[in-house]
Amino acid sequence: MFARQDLNKVFIISELHPQFSGDLATLQTMILQSKLGGADAVKLQLYDTQNLHGNDLRKYLEISKTELTDIKKYADSIGIELFASVFDTERIEWCESLGFKRYKIAGRSVKDKELSNAIISTGKPVYISLGMYDWTEGFPYENENITYFYCVSKYPAFLEDIQMPLFKKTSALKGYSDHTPGIAACIYAVSRGAMYIEKHFTLDKGRQFSTEKAHLCSMNLDELRELRKLVDGISILRNHSVES
Repeated sequence: MFARQDLNKVFIISELHPQFSGDLATLQTMILQSKLGGADAVKLQLYDTQNLHGNDLRKYLEISKTELTDIKKYADSIGIELFASVFDTERIEWCESLGFKRYKIAGRSVKDKELSNAIISTGKPVYISLGMYDWTEGFPYENENITYFYCVSKYPAFLEDIQMPLFKKTSALKGYSDHTPGIAACIYAVSRGAMYIEKHFTLDKGRQFSTEKAHLCSMNLDELRELRKLVDGISILRNHSVES
Protein backbone atom coordinates (compact mmCIF):
# COMPACT_ATOMS: atom_id res chain seq x y z
CA MET A 1 0.00 0.00 0.00
CA PHE A 2 2.78 2.43 0.96
CA ALA A 3 6.04 2.63 2.86
CA ARG A 4 4.85 3.16 6.41
CA GLN A 5 8.27 4.35 7.54
CA ASP A 6 7.78 7.43 5.34
CA LEU A 7 4.66 8.44 7.25
CA ASN A 8 4.04 10.14 10.53
CA LYS A 9 3.10 6.61 11.58
CA VAL A 10 0.87 5.57 14.45
CA PHE A 11 2.78 3.30 16.85
CA ILE A 12 0.72 0.20 17.76
CA ILE A 13 1.53 -1.70 20.94
CA SER A 14 0.24 -5.25 21.42
CA GLU A 15 -0.11 -5.92 25.16
CA LEU A 16 0.36 -9.65 25.83
CA HIS A 17 -0.14 -9.75 29.60
CA PRO A 18 -1.96 -11.59 31.10
CA GLN A 19 -3.51 -13.23 28.04
CA PHE A 20 -0.55 -15.59 27.52
CA SER A 21 -1.83 -17.49 30.59
CA GLY A 22 1.69 -18.18 31.86
CA ASP A 23 2.55 -20.40 28.89
CA LEU A 24 5.71 -19.42 27.03
CA ALA A 25 4.78 -21.31 23.85
CA THR A 26 1.51 -19.37 23.75
CA LEU A 27 3.48 -16.18 24.34
CA GLN A 28 5.72 -16.89 21.35
CA THR A 29 2.67 -17.46 19.16
CA MET A 30 1.20 -14.15 20.34
CA ILE A 31 4.45 -12.33 19.58
CA LEU A 32 4.55 -13.85 16.09
CA GLN A 33 0.92 -12.99 15.38
CA SER A 34 1.47 -9.45 16.66
CA LYS A 35 4.35 -9.10 14.20
CA LEU A 36 2.29 -10.53 11.34
CA GLY A 37 -0.63 -8.26 12.22
CA GLY A 38 1.46 -5.11 11.99
CA ALA A 39 2.14 -4.17 15.61
CA ASP A 40 5.23 -2.04 16.17
CA ALA A 41 5.97 -3.52 19.59
CA VAL A 42 4.78 -6.13 22.05
CA LYS A 43 4.58 -5.51 25.78
CA LEU A 44 4.79 -7.58 28.95
CA GLN A 45 4.31 -6.82 32.65
CA LEU A 46 7.18 -7.64 35.00
CA TYR A 47 6.58 -7.95 38.72
CA ASP A 48 6.98 -9.98 41.89
CA THR A 49 3.49 -11.39 42.43
CA GLN A 50 3.51 -11.31 46.22
CA ASN A 51 4.86 -7.77 46.37
CA LEU A 52 2.43 -6.40 43.79
CA HIS A 53 -0.77 -8.28 44.58
CA GLY A 54 -0.25 -9.50 48.14
CA ASN A 55 -1.08 -13.10 47.17
CA ASP A 56 0.05 -15.81 44.75
CA LEU A 57 -3.08 -16.05 42.58
CA ARG A 58 -1.17 -14.63 39.63
CA LYS A 59 2.12 -16.39 40.34
CA TYR A 60 1.67 -18.41 37.13
CA LEU A 61 1.91 -15.14 35.15
CA GLU A 62 5.23 -14.10 36.67
CA ILE A 63 8.17 -13.98 34.24
CA SER A 64 11.70 -14.76 35.42
CA LYS A 65 14.83 -13.04 34.15
CA THR A 66 15.87 -16.19 32.28
CA GLU A 67 12.46 -16.41 30.62
CA LEU A 68 12.57 -12.71 29.78
CA THR A 69 15.97 -13.18 28.14
CA ASP A 70 14.60 -15.96 25.95
CA ILE A 71 11.47 -13.98 25.08
CA LYS A 72 13.58 -10.96 24.11
CA LYS A 73 15.79 -13.12 21.88
CA TYR A 74 12.72 -14.52 20.13
CA ALA A 75 11.16 -11.09 19.56
CA ASP A 76 14.46 -9.78 18.21
CA SER A 77 14.79 -12.78 15.89
CA ILE A 78 11.49 -12.00 14.14
CA GLY A 79 12.01 -8.25 14.10
CA ILE A 80 9.55 -6.88 16.64
CA GLU A 81 10.42 -4.77 19.66
CA LEU A 82 9.70 -6.07 23.17
CA PHE A 83 9.27 -3.77 26.15
CA ALA A 84 7.48 -3.87 29.48
CA SER A 85 5.60 -2.28 32.31
CA VAL A 86 7.91 -2.75 35.29
CA PHE A 87 6.83 -2.72 38.91
CA ASP A 88 10.11 -2.69 40.84
CA THR A 89 13.68 -1.49 40.45
CA GLU A 90 15.14 -5.01 40.17
CA ARG A 91 13.17 -5.57 36.98
CA ILE A 92 14.27 -2.22 35.60
CA GLU A 93 17.81 -3.59 35.93
CA TRP A 94 16.78 -6.74 34.04
CA CYS A 95 15.42 -4.66 31.19
CA GLU A 96 18.45 -2.38 31.09
CA SER A 97 20.79 -5.38 30.91
CA LEU A 98 18.79 -6.71 27.95
CA GLY A 99 18.81 -3.41 26.08
CA PHE A 100 15.13 -2.49 26.31
CA LYS A 101 14.44 0.72 24.38
CA ARG A 102 11.39 2.00 26.27
CA TYR A 103 9.18 1.46 29.33
CA LYS A 104 5.57 1.76 30.45
CA ILE A 105 4.42 2.99 33.85
CA ALA A 106 1.09 1.35 34.66
CA GLY A 107 -1.80 3.35 36.04
CA ARG A 108 -1.47 1.74 39.46
CA SER A 109 2.19 2.81 39.65
CA VAL A 110 1.86 6.49 38.69
CA LYS A 111 1.73 7.68 42.30
CA ASP A 112 4.77 5.58 43.23
CA LYS A 113 7.27 8.40 42.76
CA GLU A 114 10.33 6.34 43.64
CA LEU A 115 9.57 3.70 41.02
CA SER A 116 8.39 6.19 38.41
CA ASN A 117 11.46 8.39 38.80
CA ALA A 118 13.71 5.33 38.57
CA ILE A 119 12.11 4.42 35.24
CA ILE A 120 12.25 7.99 33.95
CA SER A 121 15.92 8.27 34.98
CA THR A 122 16.87 5.56 32.45
CA GLY A 123 16.60 8.28 29.82
CA LYS A 124 14.51 6.00 27.59
CA PRO A 125 11.07 6.88 26.20
CA VAL A 126 8.47 6.30 28.93
CA TYR A 127 4.73 5.79 28.41
CA ILE A 128 2.51 6.60 31.38
CA SER A 129 -1.10 5.48 31.75
CA LEU A 130 -3.48 8.07 33.21
CA GLY A 131 -6.24 5.53 33.87
CA MET A 132 -5.97 5.89 37.66
CA TYR A 133 -4.80 9.51 37.84
CA ASP A 134 -6.82 12.73 37.72
CA TRP A 135 -4.84 14.66 35.13
CA THR A 136 -7.35 17.46 34.59
CA GLU A 137 -5.13 19.85 36.56
CA GLY A 138 -1.83 18.69 35.12
CA PHE A 139 0.41 15.69 34.48
CA PRO A 140 2.26 13.95 37.33
CA TYR A 141 5.76 14.15 35.80
CA GLU A 142 7.49 16.57 33.44
CA ASN A 143 10.14 15.14 31.13
CA GLU A 144 10.71 15.35 27.39
CA ASN A 145 10.86 11.54 27.14
CA ILE A 146 7.37 11.01 28.60
CA THR A 147 4.27 10.28 26.55
CA TYR A 148 0.94 10.09 28.40
CA PHE A 149 -1.84 7.67 27.50
CA TYR A 150 -5.53 8.31 28.05
CA CYS A 151 -7.13 5.19 29.53
CA VAL A 152 -10.28 4.01 31.28
CA SER A 153 -9.17 1.36 33.76
CA LYS A 154 -12.03 -1.12 33.46
CA TYR A 155 -11.97 -4.67 32.03
CA PRO A 156 -13.84 -4.39 29.84
CA ALA A 157 -14.62 -0.71 29.40
CA PHE A 158 -17.49 0.23 27.10
CA LEU A 159 -17.75 2.94 24.48
CA GLU A 160 -20.08 4.86 26.77
CA ASP A 161 -17.26 5.04 29.36
CA ILE A 162 -14.88 6.81 27.00
CA GLN A 163 -14.50 10.59 27.05
CA MET A 164 -11.89 10.78 24.32
CA PRO A 165 -9.65 13.85 24.56
CA LEU A 166 -8.17 15.77 21.67
CA PHE A 167 -4.55 14.70 21.24
CA LYS A 168 -2.65 17.88 20.38
CA LYS A 169 0.82 17.98 18.86
CA THR A 170 1.96 20.39 21.58
CA SER A 171 0.81 18.15 24.44
CA ALA A 172 2.54 15.18 26.09
CA LEU A 173 -0.81 13.38 25.86
CA LYS A 174 -0.35 11.48 22.61
CA GLY A 175 -1.45 7.91 23.38
CA TYR A 176 -4.59 5.88 23.97
CA SER A 177 -4.63 2.62 25.93
CA ASP A 178 -7.82 0.79 25.00
CA HIS A 179 -9.88 -1.60 27.14
CA THR A 180 -13.05 -1.66 25.01
CA PRO A 181 -14.18 -4.59 22.85
CA GLY A 182 -13.42 -4.08 19.17
CA ILE A 183 -11.26 -1.42 17.57
CA ALA A 184 -13.72 1.47 17.11
CA ALA A 185 -12.34 3.47 20.06
CA CYS A 186 -8.79 3.06 18.76
CA ILE A 187 -9.77 4.38 15.34
CA TYR A 188 -11.58 7.31 16.93
CA ALA A 189 -8.54 8.12 19.07
CA VAL A 190 -6.30 8.25 16.00
CA SER A 191 -8.84 10.45 14.22
CA ARG A 192 -8.49 12.85 17.16
CA GLY A 193 -4.72 12.95 16.86
CA ALA A 194 -3.41 9.99 18.90
CA MET A 195 0.00 8.79 17.72
CA TYR A 196 0.24 5.73 20.01
CA ILE A 197 -2.32 2.96 20.45
CA GLU A 198 -1.97 0.23 23.06
CA LYS A 199 -4.41 -2.68 23.12
CA HIS A 200 -4.40 -6.13 24.68
CA PHE A 201 -3.97 -9.07 22.32
CA THR A 202 -5.43 -12.56 22.68
CA LEU A 203 -5.60 -15.89 20.89
CA ASP A 204 -8.96 -16.72 22.52
CA LYS A 205 -11.47 -14.17 23.83
CA GLY A 206 -13.32 -16.97 25.59
CA ARG A 207 -10.55 -17.42 28.18
CA GLN A 208 -11.87 -14.54 30.31
CA PHE A 209 -11.71 -15.22 34.06
CA SER A 210 -10.78 -13.55 37.35
CA THR A 211 -7.01 -13.34 36.90
CA GLU A 212 -7.18 -12.73 33.14
CA LYS A 213 -9.78 -10.01 32.75
CA ALA A 214 -8.59 -8.51 29.46
CA HIS A 215 -9.49 -11.26 26.97
CA LEU A 216 -12.92 -9.81 26.14
CA CYS A 217 -11.48 -6.39 25.37
CA SER A 218 -8.45 -7.74 23.50
CA MET A 219 -7.86 -7.71 19.76
CA ASN A 220 -7.16 -10.86 17.80
CA LEU A 221 -5.01 -11.17 14.68
CA ASP A 222 -7.77 -10.15 12.27
CA GLU A 223 -8.63 -7.08 14.35
CA LEU A 224 -4.98 -6.09 14.62
CA ARG A 225 -4.59 -6.32 10.85
CA GLU A 226 -7.69 -4.17 10.37
CA LEU A 227 -6.46 -1.67 12.95
CA ARG A 228 -3.10 -1.39 11.20
CA LYS A 229 -4.77 -0.87 7.82
CA LEU A 230 -7.19 1.78 9.07
CA VAL A 231 -4.73 3.83 11.12
CA ASP A 232 -2.27 3.80 8.24
CA GLY A 233 -5.04 5.17 6.06
CA ILE A 234 -5.74 7.91 8.58
CA SER A 235 -2.01 8.71 8.62
CA ILE A 236 -2.08 9.26 4.85
CA LEU A 237 -5.08 11.56 5.18
CA ARG A 238 -3.45 13.50 8.02
CA ASN A 239 -0.28 14.00 6.02
CA HIS A 240 -2.29 15.51 3.17
CA SER A 241 -4.66 17.63 5.25
CA VAL A 242 -4.61 21.41 5.17
CA GLU A 243 -5.38 23.85 7.96
CA SER A 244 -8.53 25.86 7.28
